[in-house]
Amino acid sequence: MPLVNFSNIRTYPLAQRRNLVHLTDLLSPGVSPPAFVSAELDELAARVIAARQAGRPVIWMMGAHVIKSGLSRLLVNLLKRGIITHIAGNGAVSIHDFELALIGETSEDVATSLEDGTFGMADETGRFMHRAIQEGVRDGLGYGAAIGRFIAEHPELFPHRDINVLYTAYTLGIPATIHITLGADIIHQHPDVDFAALGAASGADFRRFVTSVSDLEGGVFLNFGSAVTGPEVFLKALTIARNLGHTVAHITTANFDLLPLGDYHRPVGYDDPHYYYRPRKNIVLRPVSLGGHGYHITGDHRVTIPNLYHKVMPALGEPRQDFSPAVDVSDEMPPALQALIARQPALQKVSTDLLRTFRLLLHCFASGGTLFLCGNGGSMADALHISGELLKSYTRRRALPERLRARLSTQADGDMLIRNLEPGLHAVVLGINPSLSSAVANDMPDRDIGFAQELLALARPGDVLLSISTSGNARNVIYAAQTARALGLTVVGMTGEGGGRLVEVADITIRVPAARTDRAQELHLLCYHALCEMLEEAIF
Repeated sequence: MPLVNFSNIRTYPLAQRRNLVHLTDLLSPGVSPPAFVSAELDELAARVIAARQAGRPVIWMMGAHVIKSGLSRLLVNLLKRGIITHIAGNGAVSIHDFELALIGETSEDVATSLEDGTFGMADETGRFMHRAIQEGVRDGLGYGAAIGRFIAEHPELFPHRDINVLYTAYTLGIPATIHITLGADIIHQHPDVDFAALGAASGADFRRFVTSVSDLEGGVFLNFGSAVTGPEVFLKALTIARNLGHTVAHITTANFDLLPLGDYHRPVGYDDPHYYYRPRKNIVLRPVSLGGHGYHITGDHRVTIPNLYHKVMPALGEPRQDFSPAVDVSDEMPPALQALIARQPALQKVSTDLLRTFRLLLHCFASGGTLFLCGNGGSMADALHISGELLKSYTRRRALPERLRARLSTQADGDMLIRNLEPGLHAVVLGINPSLSSAVANDMPDRDIGFAQELLALARPGDVLLSISTSGNARNVIYAAQTARALGLTVVGMTGEGGGRLVEVADITIRVPAARTDRAQELHLLCYHALCEMLEEAIF
């Protein structure tokens, strides 16, 4: 039986859906919560306060029930105040957060849609979220930042974005990461789904999450209602951080659960070490074995979270009232790009596109992808020049990974190989195989198809094509770019100021301010040298 075709999935307008959660269900930060007496919660609140006063991080991980419980306004205020320094969740968190901003409602009534096969098939949620994620991956953003940016850039679509957690985090420059399980979320059954983009976006977020966990020493990790994703992602991130040599020993962890421990059906008692209750093992016990303290707090999120909120807010001050969109931290200009603009002020006009290209390539290489390059004449020479700078050191010596050094040492000439070899980045120039070029010219009826044929054979979704054409109209370059788009690659064009047809095909176009071919090529060299320097600095 052939694989099902997702493009044939039928959707319906979101306005037709019956929802269970509405804006009126959201709790107000100014309302005192029901009494909740817990010595552990008091201790935990004190540790959160002490951590932030000492400048140490507080990472907040959650499941979707926190959003569906109407706690968005509290989370927004905790982000604005800077009490939460990193917020994370599973894929459902992003969906419910997104829908509240979009229509002021969320959480589909399953009973009315499951039997007829329409559960989760509302059109706008999947269509807009996939667009946001795919655009974010193109620009090197993770899942959380991609959604936050999309909401920031389309205020006309999101009348309730003031209660959106990902939007708030994005505009404040606070990391927000989404950790998905493929197939678990309703947008994964939408006809616009791109699993490569979903994986790339969430993979980038995991790397960002590991970075935050690596700096958790003296800080606090909180998990709310996530029984699988939160505990597993945190434990793996902590393992990587310690494996890489980061000191993450004296930390505070806490797991907030909806159900009393006795409500978990198990053959033995909670305190029995043979019972595997994932949050207890992965959050409360294992991470603090080197130091610190772990807590387990049981109760309805609409009670426990507001109580925690009202304990920490007075000590750390009221939320800022001057909330306004800020620059995303990922938009900071690397030193090499700053130096380029200082040397050649005319290239200021392409600085944003250079930064987007850098972030795109950084994500591509980090994900094991390949940069393909093509051009004609001097532009072919530039493509070869770029590949040469990427395949070995550019301005600094690149150290071999220890594991590779160990493997090489077992070879007869291992010492010599270790002394000389250094890591490179996957860069392939199209059109330099004369056997293929002559075969294409002889066998295929249309001209200028060689780059496209070679790309079709070698490229995979997630790779990047850098198309270089000073006019932007080279036919073989245009055909390669069109083929790249069909294969799921991101296309970067490097042209003169006119841009030509390449502007219509490329996702990013670096249009240097020069019309003459030789002058444009001179500026191209400055641009790609800066890109090579930024990549080497970031990766090695």
